[in-house]
Amino acid sequence: MMEKLKELAMNPAHEILFREKTAKTTGKYFWAANIFVLLFQIYNILYTLFYTDFQLKSQASRVYMVLYGAMLLICILTAVCGWILTAGRKGKSVKLLHLYTAFGCLLLIWSACITLYDQRVSSNISVYMTTAVYIAGLLYIRPRISVPVFIFCEAILLAGILQLDLAPSRDIYGFCVNSVGLTLVALFISLYRWASLRKDFLNHLEMEEKNEMITRQSERLNYLANHDPLTGLWNRNYLSEWTDRFFSENSRRQIAVFVIDIDHFKEYNDTFGHVEGDECLKKVAGVLQELEGIHFRYGGEEFLCLLEITDETQAKHLADRLCSQIEQQKIPSSKPGQYLTVSAGYAVGTMKNDLEFRRLLHGADDALYWAKSNGRNQTARCAPR
Repeated sequence: MMEKLKELAMNPAHEILFREKTAKTTGKYFWAANIFVLLFQIYNILYTLFYTDFQLKSQASRVYMVLYGAMLLICILTAVCGWILTAGRKGKSVKLLHLYTAFGCLLLIWSACITLYDQRVSSNISVYMTTAVYIAGLLYIRPRISVPVFIFCEAILLAGILQLDLAPSRDIYGFCVNSVGLTLVALFISLYRWASLRKDFLNHLEMEEKNEMITRQSERLNYLANHDPLTGLWNRNYLSEWTDRFFSENSRRQIAVFVIDIDHFKEYNDTFGHVEGDECLKKVAGVLQELEGIHFRYGGEEFLCLLEITDETQAKHLADRLCSQIEQQKIPSSKPGQYLTVSAGYAVGTMKNDLEFRRLLHGADDALYWAKSNGRNQTARCAPR
């Protein structure tokens, strides 16, 4: 039993979520029960007044009137409190659940009292039976409340029936057995509902957490598949995906293709080592990410940038920034007193298919070769063909 209770235990954050969800579902039953019981008490009061010609001379009529009036007042007060809490800000779920529980317990006690009073003239226990099953099956009541309340109501019935001076022909034993059996069934239903609501919530929570974990893992795998692990830039795998999507749009927009290469990177590695070489690649990648366009690590110390343009001056502007932004980082180069630089070549045109993209890429590569052959630390544009 203790193991079962431990399985249903929740941390404070989950408990708050559970109460908020349970307050919403239980609230529907609360309002339905409240309105029904309220209207039923109004009917009972009117019927009693009409039946007694509005005089209430008998003790029984006065007792019934007190019981009906008390339940009517309880319905009104709980409805007002429920409306205030529901209309208020969030975070009222705990108070709402307490209100629903209090209403259910008072309704159950009331039904036990009126059922007991009915035993003077009838052996019917339908009021208590209907109320007990309804409350047990629809309202969320914690075991530490439901168990003593159901036992208390049964004690009222048993103690009261034994104190009443009923006719010898009445089957008191049958009443006691039926009421005890009904109370045990209702209590079992209440406990089962309490446990099943918590179990369903925990199962749903576990499923959500698993789905969230799967989503995170999927996002991570997707990131690893499409990003260079060292620099964080897009890799060649995503380059194919991006260009395919661009081709599918059948766009005639112009695009600038840049091929960027770190000057004298082999010497940099030989001078500072491969660890510093990796750091150098990260720094260059960080600068590129701040510039316009979409950037890829194309291989080794070579990077690729694609920029959709509406005017060729956009490509020229990016080309001018490429070299200056890297040099401004003042990364020491393999030559004393000098800073690391890059060279870049670019080509501008439209690309509706992979063949046209390869043509632009080849042109940018030729321009890069010219830039490196003519002094480095500069950009060059491929002449239009």
